[in-house]
Amino acid sequence: MPGNVGRKLPGLLAIILLAGILGVYVLRSGGQPDVVINAFVMDTVAIIRVPAGHEPAARQAMAELERLERVFDRRDPASEVARVNAAAGRWVAVGPEVVAVLALVEDMAAATGGLFDVTVGPLLDRWGFGTEAQALPEEADLARALELVGGPLVELDRAGGRVRLARPGMVIDLGGVAKGYAIDRAVQVLQDRGVSRGLVEVGGDIYLFGGRQGDRLWRVGVEHPRDRDRLLGLIHLRDGAVATSGDYQRYFTVGGERYHHLLDPRTGWPGRENMMVTVVGTSAAEVDIVSTAVFLMGSQQGLALLESLPGTEGIIVDAEGNVRITAGLADRQRGPFFED
Repeated sequence: MPGNVGRKLPGLLAIILLAGILGVYVLRSGGQPDVVINAFVMDTVAIIRVPAGHEPAARQAMAELERLERVFDRRDPASEVARVNAAAGRWVAVGPEVVAVLALVEDMAAATGGLFDVTVGPLLDRWGFGTEAQALPEEADLARALELVGGPLVELDRAGGRVRLARPGMVIDLGGVAKGYAIDRAVQVLQDRGVSRGLVEVGGDIYLFGGRQGDRLWRVGVEHPRDRDRLLGLIHLRDGAVATSGDYQRYFTVGGERYHHLLDPRTGWPGRENMMVTVVGTSAAEVDIVSTAVFLMGSQQGLALLESLPGTEGIIVDAEGNVRITAGLADRQRGPFFED
């Protein structure tokens, strides 16, 4: 049996902390009230906030999140991803959503050094993440699982809408990017229906647009990775996506050692370079990918990657608790970012 099991909570308190969204409420903060709805989607809580009068659009956006869950959930036998896994070794026709996500991962593989890898399903299964049977795996089991891991083993026919996993027994898991992709799609639903400002958050990943009421900037609180009651600081922005990867989101402990779900596809073991990475950008799907990849890198390499990606900023807390922040993010803050 594993030791203490970590809470499955987002690494980003975001608007939940700062605006008081706790359940389904109509918030009144001056002017017309905002409408807030939530639901349990993708094994976590999803929240959508829009101005009064736009509740139908919010419901449609939530329905899009729920639809995409049925596409991407590999543990649902009816999902497209489950069909791809069941047919490993053969070509499988898939819809545009799966093609779009795999194409994005493929396009970003060079920049991220392949550290964001959707083929880690066998590794997650050996560790028991996503189940009630989390436990330390045997080294021999990890070695066998690693033979089935590697981004180049996923063959994508973009024009034909087909996917093939090169080796029987391979398992792709899109959990590390599906939330971000679904958020982007839900935001598009809102904007297509005339919503000029709002937010969509799924399990700590968030996209905000148009600012808050009264033309104010959104304020996103970044949690301290070892003190859940303290913020490292606030990010102020009008439009953008924010995602966090941390070793405190899904984990268990054995003998005082923390084992978390962010597995290095090169070794099969949890990454040990950092405690937490928060990334800000223009796409929730992209910051999902980048936050995971940077988490698995050394902090200097990760900071260099963040600085090199246009429109992307971030914060890294390394394994020793040292904090690094990109210059662009520091420049956009009102006063010091990090607060005592």
